[in-house]
Amino acid sequence: MDLPSPNVHVFMTEEQQYEFLKLLAKEISKDYEFGSTFQEESWSIVTNQMQRMNPHLSVAHLKAKLRIFTRKYWLFSTLLARRGVQWDRRTNSMTYARPGVWISYSLEYPKGYPFRYEGIQPRLFDAMRDVFEAGVAID
Repeated sequence: MDLPSPNVHVFMTEEQQYEFLKLLAKEISKDYEFGSTFQEESWSIVTNQMQRMNPHLSVAHLKAKLRIFTRKYWLFSTLLARRGVQWDRRTNSMTYARPGVWISYSLEYPKGYPFRYEGIQPRLFDAMRDVFEAGVAID
């Protein structure tokens, strides 16, 4: 079976995205120390397991998805760090103490617009945090 080229978008369900992040976190937790770099061998392990769920995924697709997660996590974390921003994990909704909070954030980070009213699904956010707060460089 031919895999699509890495430039072709391969759809991942929310469950597959969650499993991908959990696999990355698991790999990081067993072999890596803070400040180290994710190795190709680990990418092979993660890719092989992900291909069981979706045979169209390649290392290039997973790396592209990880770049998207990195950007989302950074943008959302930056928003949450602002004073006056509240995220209700139960309803996945955003509230702002003052209207100007959102306006200043959106001017500074225009790509953060998806978070105006809704955050990241809490379990995905938690899985992202497990990956990105581990202090391991992944690319």
